Amino acid sequence: MFKIRRGTAGKINIFTKVMIVIVLMLIPIIVMYDSSNKTSTEVVEQELLQINLNRIRFFVEQMDVEANRLWRAAFVVATDPDALQLQLMPSSKPDYSLLASKRLLLQKLDMQSTSFEWVNDFTVYSPQSDVVVSTNLKQTYDADYFRNASQERWDYRVIVTDRGPEKAFVRDLITPFEQLSKQGDPNLYVEVTFTSNNLVKMLERFMQGSVGQPFLYHPDFEPIMPRELDPELIGAMAEQFAIIKAQNPTEGAVKITFRDEPYLVNYVTSTSLGWYLVDFQPMKKVLAPINHSKRMFYAAGLLLLLMGIASAGLLYRNVQKPINDLIRAVRSLRRGAYDHRIKRGPHNEFHYLIEQFNLMSEDIQTLIDKVYTEQLHAKESSLKHLQAQINPHFLYNNFAFIQSMAQLERTKVIVAFTQHLSQYYRYTTRTEQQLTSLAEEMELIRNYLEIHRMQSERLHFHEHIEEGMMSILMPRLLFQPLVENAIVHGMEGKIGKFEVVITGKMSEDGWELIIEDNGASMHQDDLESLRYSLSLQASGDSSLGLRNVHQRLRHYFGQSSGLLIEHSSLGGLRVGLMIKDGGDSDVGSSDRR
Repeated sequence: MFKIRRGTAGKINIFTKVMIVIVLMLIPIIVMYDSSNKTSTEVVEQELLQINLNRIRFFVEQMDVEANRLWRAAFVVATDPDALQLQLMPSSKPDYSLLASKRLLLQKLDMQSTSFEWVNDFTVYSPQSDVVVSTNLKQTYDADYFRNASQERWDYRVIVTDRGPEKAFVRDLITPFEQLSKQGDPNLYVEVTFTSNNLVKMLERFMQGSVGQPFLYHPDFEPIMPRELDPELIGAMAEQFAIIKAQNPTEGAVKITFRDEPYLVNYVTSTSLGWYLVDFQPMKKVLAPINHSKRMFYAAGLLLLLMGIASAGLLYRNVQKPINDLIRAVRSLRRGAYDHRIKRGPHNEFHYLIEQFNLMSEDIQTLIDKVYTEQLHAKESSLKHLQAQINPHFLYNNFAFIQSMAQLERTKVIVAFTQHLSQYYRYTTRTEQQLTSLAEEMELIRNYLEIHRMQSERLHFHEHIEEGMMSILMPRLLFQPLVENAIVHGMEGKIGKFEVVITGKMSEDGWELIIEDNGASMHQDDLESLRYSLSLQASGDSSLGLRNVHQRLRHYFGQSSGLLIEHSSLGGLRVGLMIKDGGDSDVGSSDRR
């Protein structure tokens, strides 16, 4: 199902409207065609039933006409003088006249037999003279054979022919005619036979140009069917037809479901033979042209739908998508993401709008960066001013320590302390150069930590920095605020030994300088709040020093660099400088090396 897309005001967008219009256009067409197809199918079914029923009637009529012609030929043979003379000639005393009469009668029977379309045989038998003349030379004819002669109807049984045993239709004409309904000895038998193969050939011709499966049915015998049909299938159809004919025993045309498939069934009774001609037509084959047309229509409908979807897709790509991109871009600008740019799409009417929006966004970002850079420059100036000032508390504590050491007459300690103090202030008060090497910055850190260690013997610090890092250039006093933060806030709540570990190492995309301590730590909420305050432009809280370091890092080394603050495995905090090469810094890379 389609997901309805809505615009900024909650309304359905253009793409969804177009898709709805396409679907609404196709639905009535499909409904009308489906209704028309069903009506056409029903009409075709009724017409096919009637047409096929007429075809079957014509076929059965031809079959009855041919059978009746054969039967009438038996009367012609029975009245032939040679046939009548046959009954007066005993076979025990053959003479020339008997042979000549039999030969002449056989010639007449052959002529009579060949005048019909069906392959047939005529036989004349005289029970009085026990003389037989037949076109079938393989069958044995005697009084026992004609004991069960059938005159009222065609009998279906097996006879012997030149081709071997065959099933055939047999009917006997018994003379004299006036004694047919009386008991007595007949004078003459005239038998007419034709094999079922004649009907098989007619059925095969009937099947040509048709999808039906015709066969002749009689409840007492096996069905007569074309050779190409499946006997098992015809047998099952015959069982099904035994139920169908109970509704109308003469003829009919019905639609049934046989083996889960619809069939049209037509049947007519042969008045001459007493058999049913049954034709099963599978609806799939009958309605194949209609179903093909239906599939072609649905294929065309599907093609139209796909073309409509493709057209809607082009509309979405060239109209809706640029509109959505502009809407998202405007929302991004409102959230303060001034670096957002819209990807340029195909050259159309929206190309100019997107290009102008990107230029406008770029101008806004440039103006903001200029203002931000000016703010950083102001902070740099303020930093230089702060560097020139002496922290009075730090200085008071140092003087108090010197005074106490002087009272104790510890001259060597005073000399060492003042050397560290003088080197520390010489470095911090030098403002003419803003870049320094990591080696000089670490010398400042060592002096600073040594000053505190001499005042508090529980302070211990360790340094693990790779040698190749000492020549790296960096802004002055970038790492000192982190060390000062660890001393001021870490040692206050720590009882006993206080450790500070400084590590520095290179990475694949930059380098890092980390300070860890085992002092007082922070709650996770306070730590998250401190991380959030680093990105603020101004704040009045105590994180000003760390925020300045973070902003200086990003300004000098790029937006991918920054300050790392997390819990340390020693128990306190782990704070460090994370520098990534290749950032978008405003300062060239050549200035940092």
